[in-house]
Amino acid sequence: MPRAIGKKARRVATVLTALSAVSAALLASAPGAAAQPGHYDFHPNDTRYRYEGKHGTFTGDAVYARQDPRGGNRLIWSLRLSPYVQNMVQGPMSCGAAVVGKSGYHDSHPSIPADYFWHSTITGLQLDRTYTLAARCDFTANNGHTTAPGNVQYTVEFTLHSS
Repeated sequence: MPRAIGKKARRVATVLTALSAVSAALLASAPGAAAQPGHYDFHPNDTRYRYEGKHGTFTGDAVYARQDPRGGNRLIWSLRLSPYVQNMVQGPMSCGAAVVGKSGYHDSHPSIPADYFWHSTITGLQLDRTYTLAARCDFTANNGHTTAPGNVQYTVEFTLHSS
């Protein structure tokens, strides 16, 4: 193989390996990354959930209709990416969330900054039914050496129990 082609092939292989490593690192270590969902059982006297991980902080606050009837049973949730992830994000992110078991709910933000405090409310929840909130942010990531597509996914399975 001519010397110029060999150098170019090694450079391409090195870049592809680095891009794969960045994507794999973000996906493999993301909490709840499509494998094992987070889980929380809310009860009338236990209405707060907080998860802090390497990739961000997720909170959930259940509001029961019997405590505050102005909106039925609902979950108020938030997600803020950690400084670790924020520092890798290049440009705006595209984030979206949906709830398995609850038709009609979605929350979408096509162009937000990495430090955005994402929050939303899921209304009309039935008691004693399990739902799964799946949230995902896609972005271009740079680890100081390589730029590649990246994402963070949070999945939380939750139930608002009647007692």
